Amino acid sequence: MARIAVLGTGLLGSGMARHFLKTGTTVTVWNRTESKARALEPDGATVAASPEAAVAGAERVHFVLPDDHVVDAVLERITPALPSGVMVIDHSTTLPEATKGRFERMRRAGIRFLHAPVFMSPQMAADGVGLMLVSGAKVAFESVRAALEGMTGEVWYLGERPDVAAAYKLFGNCMLFAISGGLADVMAMARANAIDPVDALSVFSKFQAGNIIQGRGPRMARGEITPPSFTVEMARKDVRLMMTAAKQEPLVALPCIARRMDDVIASGGAGYDLAALGVSRP
Repeated sequence: MARIAVLGTGLLGSGMARHFLKTGTTVTVWNRTESKARALEPDGATVAASPEAAVAGAERVHFVLPDDHVVDAVLERITPALPSGVMVIDHSTTLPEATKGRFERMRRAGIRFLHAPVFMSPQMAADGVGLMLVSGAKVAFESVRAALEGMTGEVWYLGERPDVAAAYKLFGNCMLFAISGGLADVMAMARANAIDPVDALSVFSKFQAGNIIQGRGPRMARGEITPPSFTVEMARKDVRLMMTAAKQEPLVALPCIARRMDDVIASGGAGYDLAALGVSRP
């Protein structure tokens, strides 16, 4: 029976811990707010008073912490206490540059380390479904591949470059937030025009807006701004209509998009394809 430590038992960490416990794994948990760790005791977790105590005797240590500062602080505390040969797997969302430095410090300390952020909700974590991104030494990844695959529906190994998983996680979250902001603006326009926001969503049962990722995305990535299929100038006109249609409702994404379009137009890009929004100097 595996013995693991889970450091960080917020919503996502608690979901992971509950999944481990359901599979018969021996789990010791720690959280800066002890009550959040104590909530896992009825599920069978052992609560440690410190991160150092949590990792004692562990075969794997899983981090699910809020930011780089906390990750670094906890790593500094546990490094002297880590058992020989233990694997440390960080599922936290972190900066690529900070993650790269973390790998180097762990390498110098002789600690096996992987960065494995996830795209999953707390319930998905508890159910063991979702997507996990992994960066780090291939030999280290292969040694825990089966365990990681047991945590989620899909594990995507991105190679030995240490900061790639961190970057890809930010890319994914960026799109989640952008879509949420766009939806917020759709709701604003709907309310301003006496349309039920629930009804407003029906347009997306027919119009698959997400197809722009595979459609215009590659053009943006390659910097292909001509010939245009939808010019920046015409798109800016539509954004003006949207902002006017929203009336006094607060907007999230559209004002920022308008500013970027204005910058592109001011630099002579009115006739470029909308892909120019993603080019640093169109």
